[in-house]
Amino acid sequence: MCEADCDPGDTMNKKIRNAQLAQYNFIMVVGKKEVESGTVNVRTRDNKVHGERSVEDVILRFRKLQNERVKNSEETFEDN
Repeated sequence: MCEADCDPGDTMNKKIRNAQLAQYNFIMVVGKKEVESGTVNVRTRDNKVHGERSVEDVILRFRKLQNERVKNSEETFEDN
């Protein structure tokens, strides 16, 4: 399941903070730069920044985590 916050009324930092407070496991930050390069900036709810990754790479990592039923997916995202 995912949720997108496209409200132009909040700053990017406010949206990120709201997502952290909502305890989302993963937060994908997509700004103008990411749209142009076809990437997303991946963060976890503990504010660990995994950096920019291609959309395809992120999807493959999520599928692998799901197929392996990884319980601590936020901690092992980088390893997959």
